Amino acid sequence: MKQLLVRWGMACSVVVAMAGCGGGGGDGGNVQPPSSVAVNSAIATASALAANDTAINSAAPFTAVQAAGVPVVTVNSPPKVNFTVFSDGAVKTGLVITNVSFAIAKLVPGANGNPDQWVNYIYRKETAAAGVGPGTPGVPVLASAMQATTDGKQTDAALLAAQLVYNADGYYTYTFKTDIKGVAQTNGVVFEPALTHRVAIQLSYKNAAGADVKVNPYFDFTIGADGKSVPVTDPAKTRKMTDVTSCNGCHEKLALHGGGRVDTQFCVMCHNPGTTDANSGNNLNLATMVHKIHAGKLLKSAVGGEDYTIWGYGNSKHSYAEVGFPQDLRNCTVCHSGANPKTPQGDNWKTKPSKEACLTCHANNSGSAWEVSHKLIAGIFVGAGAQAKDLPNQQCVRCHESGVVSAERVHFNQVEVNAAKYKMNIESVAFNDTADHTARSVTVKYFLSDPTNGNAAYNLVTSECTGTAPAIACANTTKFGNLRFYLAFQNMVGQPGGTTEFSAYNNGGSSANAYAYKGTNDGNNHFEVSIPVPDDTATSVAKGTARVVSIGQIKEHKLSAISTGDPRPEVVVDGAPVLVNTLVQHTYKELALTGTLLPRRAIVSNEKCSVCHGALGATSGSNTLANAFHGGARNTVEACVVCHDANRMSSTIMTNGMALNESYQFKRMIHGIHGNSKRVYPFTHGNKVVGAFGKDGLLLSDGVTPMTTGTENYAAEVAWPGVGINCNACHVNNSYKTDMGTLGAVVQKDAGVTDPNLWKVISPKAATCTSCHDSSAAIAHVTKFGGATFGDKTQADVALPRESCTDCHASGGVKGVDTVHGQK
Repeated sequence: MKQLLVRWGMACSVVVAMAGCGGGGGDGGNVQPPSSVAVNSAIATASALAANDTAINSAAPFTAVQAAGVPVVTVNSPPKVNFTVFSDGAVKTGLVITNVSFAIAKLVPGANGNPDQWVNYIYRKETAAAGVGPGTPGVPVLASAMQATTDGKQTDAALLAAQLVYNADGYYTYTFKTDIKGVAQTNGVVFEPALTHRVAIQLSYKNAAGADVKVNPYFDFTIGADGKSVPVTDPAKTRKMTDVTSCNGCHEKLALHGGGRVDTQFCVMCHNPGTTDANSGNNLNLATMVHKIHAGKLLKSAVGGEDYTIWGYGNSKHSYAEVGFPQDLRNCTVCHSGANPKTPQGDNWKTKPSKEACLTCHANNSGSAWEVSHKLIAGIFVGAGAQAKDLPNQQCVRCHESGVVSAERVHFNQVEVNAAKYKMNIESVAFNDTADHTARSVTVKYFLSDPTNGNAAYNLVTSECTGTAPAIACANTTKFGNLRFYLAFQNMVGQPGGTTEFSAYNNGGSSANAYAYKGTNDGNNHFEVSIPVPDDTATSVAKGTARVVSIGQIKEHKLSAISTGDPRPEVVVDGAPVLVNTLVQHTYKELALTGTLLPRRAIVSNEKCSVCHGALGATSGSNTLANAFHGGARNTVEACVVCHDANRMSSTIMTNGMALNESYQFKRMIHGIHGNSKRVYPFTHGNKVVGAFGKDGLLLSDGVTPMTTGTENYAAEVAWPGVGINCNACHVNNSYKTDMGTLGAVVQKDAGVTDPNLWKVISPKAATCTSCHDSSAAIAHVTKFGGATFGDKTQADVALPRESCTDCHASGGVKGVDTVHGQK
C-alpha cells in the first residue's frame, strides 16, 4: 500500500494544526514520497486530538491525510480517494465497503446571470411506474428521468474487495467504480480538472460507546497536471450557501435517505439541476426543492400556486401543501448568511437572484401576482408574446442586483426589523394592599424606549389620541394604543403552596390589566400606572407571587418593500395609510402579594422558541401576520402562561371520543400542537363534534364525517421537525424531567358551577403526558397505574390518590422520563 505515495510533495512535518500542504501540483519528478513512518506518525498525532474526531469534525478525514503528505484524490483513471476516520482518540479501523458511499461532482461557474451549479458525474435512470403521478388516475409527467447518485459498488468479488482498502499508515483508499474521464459513464458530463471539484462521503460507523455515528465528510479541490488533488483554499472558488447547523436549529439533526445524509454540502452532490423526479416532472435541485417544501402551504394557497409534490422511494407520494415555514419566509438569513465563515456564498440571495431560487417561494403560474407583473417585462426584453417565465436569469440580475430593487430590499420584514426600535422597560412594581383587602392595586413604573436611539423614551400619548388627562383615549389603531400590562397571580382557594402556579386569569382575574398610555407621564416619558387587583371572593383569594407582563404591538404605518428610496414611503390605500403590527421587545417583573417572593420556575425560553419561530407570535405556518396568534401582541412565554393557566378550558371538544373539552393550559396546548406525530387523535382548535377522529379530520367510525367546519387541525399542519424527541430543544435546565405543576387542567365545567375547585380536570402530570400520548391505552395506564384522573374528578379531589408517575418515570428510575424519550 505504501506504493500509493508515489510522486508526492514533501510531507508536512507537523499536523497538529491540521494545515494543508497544498501539494499535488508540483513537477512530479524530483520529489520523494513521505516515509511510511512520517505518514503514520502524522496521522496518529492528529487522531489523538479530540477536536479532530470525525463525529464533530467532518474535514479531518481529508485534512489529516493531506497534511501527512498523501494526496486526497487522484484522477488518472477511476478516481482514488485517501481518507482517514478518527474516533475516540485513535484511527478507526475495520471499516468495510458498506460503511461508505461516495459522490463526486464539479462546480460549473454560472454565466449570463445563471448561478454556479454543482454537477455530478454519476447518474441513474428513474423509470416512472405506470399510474403514479399527478391527477386521478395518476399519470407520470415523464416516462423516465436522470438522477444524480453515488458511486456504485463493484459487482465482481475481486474488484469489490479492492474498492475499499485500509493502509497500515492509518488511512483508507477508496477506488471509484465510475471512470469520470469517460463521458459514456457520466451521462455526458465532461471531466474538467481545472474546475473546483468535491468528493463527499456518506460515512457510518460505531464509536467506542457503541453509538452510531453518521457524518458526511467532504473535500473541495482541483486536479493538477499529475492527476492529484490541489485543495481549494479560496472561499470564492467553492459554493457553500447554507450551513447544516442552521437546518439543525429546527431539525435537530438533518437525517435523510435512511438517516445517513446529514450535511447540506453532501445534499448538493445529487440535488442539482441534473436530477428530476420522473413522476411529477419536478426538478430536484436543492435550492428549488427545499424552498418549495418550506413554502408548501403558501404556494398551495396562493393564486397561481401549486401543490408541490414529489414521488419518492417505492413510489411514495410526498405532498408539501401543508408545510409552513414556522417563521416569516422573508427571513432569508435564517439559512443564508455570508457572515458565517462556513457559508462564503451565503449572501448570494442578495446579489445573485435566479428563477431557480426566487420562483420557489413566489407563486408564478398563470394568474399569480408575479406572473402578472412580469409578463409585460418579458414582452419588452424577450419579445412579443413571451411569458413571464421566459425571462432569463440575466434579466433577473439586472433588475434585482444589489443596490437596485435587490432581494434584500424587497424582503424587508417590517414587523421584525422595526422591533429593534421598541423595548418595554419595567422599572419597578409595588403591591398596594388595604386594611380590608379591597380596592387593591399594583403600581407599575415603566417606559418604552428606542434601543436604536440611545434608549430614548417614547411619549405613549400620540397626536392620534383624544381627550385630556385623566380621560385620554387612544384607540387600538393608534401607534401605542395596544400596549398593556397584565397581572398574573394565584387566587384559587386551597391552592397548594411551594410552587408558583398562576391561576387567576380564568378565575375572575382577567380584569387585572391597564393600558400603558393611561399612565402618568413624569415629564420625561417615564410613566406610572395602577393595575387593579380584583377583590377577594369565596372562590378567589389573591395571594403568593404575582407577575406583571407587558403585551401588545406597535401600530406602524406600513412601509413600501419595493421602493428604492430611503426613507421608505408609506403604503396608502384609498387615501389612508395601511397599518401593520410591529413587534415589541416585551418584559415582565414579579412581586409578592403575600409571603416572600417565589418566582415562577423557568420551563422553556423565548430564545429556544425563536430558533424555529424567528420572532414568537410574528407569523405562523401560513407565513402571514394575519394568521399569527394574537396578531403578534403576545410574543413571550412569560406572557403566555398568564392566560393559558390550568383553568383555561376551551370550547373545543376532544377528538378521542370523550365528551370533554380540550384544555388550553400552556403546557398541554404546546405539547398537543407540536406532538401530533406521537398522537393517535388530532389536537385541534374549533372542533365541536363528539367522536373519535383520525388525523385526517374524519370520524374513524365511518371515514366520512368531518370535524366542525373551520376547525384548525394541527395534526395535518404541524409536525415536529426534529429527527427524534429532544426535550431540551424547548426546555431549559432539564425542566422536562420534573413536572412541578400543582393544578389539574380543566376539561369540564358542569352547568352553573363557578367554583374552580369543582371543575373536572386531568391531573397535573397526566395533563402533560397525555397531550402527546393520547391513546386509550395511555389514558388507561395513567389512571389505573399512575393514580391520575382524566376528567372524572374535580380539582379539589385530584390530589387523592396522589399521582404516582414518578415512582417509575422519575429521571434515573426504572422507566425514567429521560430514558423513554431517548434523551442523553
